[in-house]
Amino acid sequence: MKLYSANLSPFAARVRLAVYAKGLSLEIALPPGGPKSAEYLALNPIGKIPTLVLDDGRCLPESDTIVEYLEDLGQGAPLLPADPADRARVRLLARVGEGYVMGPLQRLFGQTNPATRDAAVVAREMKALDEGLAHLNVFLAGAGGFSGKITFADCQLVPTLFFVRAMTPALGDADMLERHEAVAGYFAHVAQDPSALRVLDELRVALETFMTKGQLT
Repeated sequence: MKLYSANLSPFAARVRLAVYAKGLSLEIALPPGGPKSAEYLALNPIGKIPTLVLDDGRCLPESDTIVEYLEDLGQGAPLLPADPADRARVRLLARVGEGYVMGPLQRLFGQTNPATRDAAVVAREMKALDEGLAHLNVFLAGAGGFSGKITFADCQLVPTLFFVRAMTPALGDADMLERHEAVAGYFAHVAQDPSALRVLDELRVALETFMTKGQLT
């Protein structure tokens, strides 16, 4: 299998975290010619990252679909626990992270340049992001934080919270993540996992490269 990825993409980072946690062996590469090239669009007409090319040539876009496929293969460490209630809890954490944290965060990605920043958009989405973290805080506190093993939820939350911490200071709130004690504690704990640490290092280096050189890696 071959994964088309970019280290700066939070969505591709989800898949890489699943791959690393499961100990899978597959090729990881940048999209040929970029995500809007004719060659890449032939693989994924949506033109977004990531895309997984299966051994038989079929292609799977969309990060959650790819992670679910890797889980369904039954190889490596499972990303979902055996108990149905625990599985539901993992899916709930991922859903809250996606809908209430990543949603406003995505809308803030276009507001990082002070020269083109819309103050009204920033105020609205920062408020929504803070509220989303408050929701996540409740569920993480109830779940006891990081379980000690990478799950489907961690694949969503690790790159999402990386960008919360990386972006919010420049948008006027240096302590947003830390105000949510359970979220901050979870992030500090999960960041010690070797697979999560590997993804976080990739994100950090990719962000530094993009900010200094304008290059997507």
